[in-house]
Amino acid sequence: MQMHFSISKIQINNTYLPFDTIYMILKTDIHMINHRDKGYSTLHKITLLSVVFLWFWCSLNIWESFDYALINLPWNYALVAIAGLAVATFGSLQGYGLFFMKNGWGRIRESLLKANFQTALIAFFVFASYFATKDNETSRLFLVFYIITSWPLLASFNFALPGLFKRFIGFQVVTRKSLLIGDSNSLDSLHSWIKKHTEKGFSFEGTFTTDSNKPSLGGLSWLGSYDRLESYLRENKTHQLILLPNSDMKKWIRLVADLGAKYGCRILVYNNLSGYFDSRLVFVEESGRQFFSLQNEPLESPFNQMIKRCFDLAISLPALFFILPPCMFFVKFFQASQSPGPLFFTQERVGLGGRTFTIWKFRSMKFVQKGERDESEQASLGDRRIFAFGAFMRRFSIDEVPQFINVLKGEMSLVGPRPYLAKHDFIFEKDYKAYRIRQFVKPGVTGPAQCRGLRGEFTDPDLVRKRIELDFNYVGNWTIWLDCEIVLRTIGQVLFPPKSAY
Repeated sequence: MQMHFSISKIQINNTYLPFDTIYMILKTDIHMINHRDKGYSTLHKITLLSVVFLWFWCSLNIWESFDYALINLPWNYALVAIAGLAVATFGSLQGYGLFFMKNGWGRIRESLLKANFQTALIAFFVFASYFATKDNETSRLFLVFYIITSWPLLASFNFALPGLFKRFIGFQVVTRKSLLIGDSNSLDSLHSWIKKHTEKGFSFEGTFTTDSNKPSLGGLSWLGSYDRLESYLRENKTHQLILLPNSDMKKWIRLVADLGAKYGCRILVYNNLSGYFDSRLVFVEESGRQFFSLQNEPLESPFNQMIKRCFDLAISLPALFFILPPCMFFVKFFQASQSPGPLFFTQERVGLGGRTFTIWKFRSMKFVQKGERDESEQASLGDRRIFAFGAFMRRFSIDEVPQFINVLKGEMSLVGPRPYLAKHDFIFEKDYKAYRIRQFVKPGVTGPAQCRGLRGEFTDPDLVRKRIELDFNYVGNWTIWLDCEIVLRTIGQVLFPPKSAY
């Protein structure tokens, strides 16, 4: 169920150009961008590990200066702390380059979220080591002090390091001299982009056109026809050529690419197809052919599917053995006294690929025979259909516990977009473009929207849209660490439920 289209040939104004030509030009740059981001991520990770390690010894000196109880096995805890951070940062910095594109608040939010997750795993590793070694000589207060003080340090470095790396390491990339090559109309359409990047320090030396018209780009010199490009490259050191494909590109794009290779220029081909779509185009390869996809799908990888399934089973199996049985006993006790009827409530929901399945829940409403009420009617605040203990279950999500059965059966995952009734799906897909993208993955017991308090009745269209956008983002940016973050957030939502939980 993938959304992609073949571009073995690109058609622009009835002119075809084999994609292999452009793909080979682009391939080097795509890899370079990935290596650049991976390099930044590695430096970021090494810096954080060094900071946390050094801060441990600083914290120990501060602690000892107050004549508090000494810590036993200091090297053990220092190494365990950085091991926890190493696990927390593994894979969590893959989208490092996107950090530069966010505004101030977006960067702050991302930095705090990363710090929360990193500190949580450090705490888990440190206290796991404490109890595993049965170390009664170490002050637990010191360990708490170290972990709490590590949080602002991690948040600060998560926020500051990208800017510092870009300033001192990436500055040479920004100042590379670039030439723009394309027809005058294509160049004029990039006016705002050129202006924005010029203000950020990018060096555009001028433009060459593939037609006889002069572009109206203020502040950027026109260097003439692309026929004069070789003489210019011979006399001027140029680092980068930015090519703008058009209907006549078959006659000039290979020539310009060869000149770029001859004079050691990096080649960038502007993707003018992206303007037709709301989402970013992603390169995929199927059976040796290259395609653009409208949706990145990390869970198309069998390895990622295996990792996610193992994560599901690691949590759902203990929950089924140790949480579900006592919950069944207590729920049945209150149901018998307040609303006699079956223990479980089952309902048809829409899951992976639009296929329906039966979802399991503890019954939280007064029992009626099937067909006597509209099951698509959502619960509202003060709903009379809900009995007293049922309201308590719904508020603290106890009624969702049986869904671990669905996880075990493979119909659901621990984390994913929440499954809706087919009737609700039909309504949403009419109002929200590409709604069914959320069905590219298994539905979840919890999801990216629910862990942020966006749950309950569909009363506000803007909140519904926000839910769906978060689901889209989850499908395209899944990592196992994102699942861990959502689970931890969900625990907070269960303990401190939002007002919409009824």
